[in-house]
Amino acid sequence: MESNKGYKRRFVEGVKNLLQVWRYSDSQPTEIVLALSNIILAPIAIGMELGGLYVFRFLIIASGIYQLLCVGKGELGCRVRASFITFGLYCGSAIMYLTHIGFPTPTHYGWLVFVIASYGSMNRLIKEKIHRNG
Repeated sequence: MESNKGYKRRFVEGVKNLLQVWRYSDSQPTEIVLALSNIILAPIAIGMELGGLYVFRFLIIASGIYQLLCVGKGELGCRVRASFITFGLYCGSAIMYLTHIGFPTPTHYGWLVFVIASYGSMNRLIKEKIHRNG
């Protein structure tokens, strides 16, 4: 019995630690991955699976470039704006998939992972901006 309590306690501590990392860790690596996904993966996937949508695909590529530029400059206000744009475009992509073809395979749920990751990054940046500005 003693060991079960130890496992439960360690599990709860691990979950609390993961939540702390999610809330307060640096979001720059996530921003870079999301930006590169916008530049490379998202336009290809949308083009192959949904077809057309050239303006939307251009916006996705432009948002990825903008996000990389903002991370490179290190300007917090720019990074917050870029994260809002990225979150909005990933939400838009997920909604388009949901309404056009749904999520027919497990790999399509990756769009929801992008939405969650971009939300987490945006949330951390907003908190950082609030703390810096007092």
